[in-house]
Amino acid sequence: MGGMKAISGIQEQNRAHRAQVDAVNRSNTMARQKYINDLNISAYNDQRKLNVFDAQLKADVASQQAYYKQKEINQIEADRAVTALDQELQEKLTEQMFASQANLAKAIQAQGTVLAGSMAAGQSMMLELTQAERELGFEQAQIDASIFDATRSYGINRYGIDLDQYSADVGSRNSITQSAQVAPSASFAPIVPIKQNAPSKPSILGPILGGITTTVGMGAAIGGEDYWGGVGDRLF
Repeated sequence: MGGMKAISGIQEQNRAHRAQVDAVNRSNTMARQKYINDLNISAYNDQRKLNVFDAQLKADVASQQAYYKQKEINQIEADRAVTALDQELQEKLTEQMFASQANLAKAIQAQGTVLAGSMAAGQSMMLELTQAERELGFEQAQIDASIFDATRSYGINRYGIDLDQYSADVGSRNSITQSAQVAPSASFAPIVPIKQNAPSKPSILGPILGGITTTVGMGAAIGGEDYWGGVGDRLF
């Protein structure tokens, strides 16, 4: 009985030790797997932040490119409007210039008529010439006023074109996005798990002592000295 108890105790002790070793190994494996998973999650999050930041940079670059393209279009449109305005002013100036030349021709013709007339008729012709010069002066004044008005209107329209271009440029400038502010930083690395050491193998001295104690107790129960004496005789 003592030997069986010692053997059983040793086996039970070994099973408990193996169970403790397995539990420690399982805990270390789980801790290591969790550390690897945390590393993968951190790397994924960092990569995702980099992808978002890269997309923001590309969006900002595209926004700036769109701004410069729109500014170029605004300049082209302003140049077109100025060219059309210049053409309109030039047409009005040419028209008034021809009108002024026609007035000058009328004045020369009136003077020639007076010079060609007789002295008797000169008095009447002079009055007509004076009246003609007065009318021509009025017409020339109207021509000059029309040129002044056309030039003034040109300046106002040109200023309006400049304002429109400025407003369009400002609107395009305000549409520029600046979403990428600060470059993302790397995530903190997860804490490295501390490996747990497996428990040392227990000594078999305990179960053996337990078996001896059982043997002694059984001997005392069976017969005390007669039992041990008989056993002693058989052994020795």
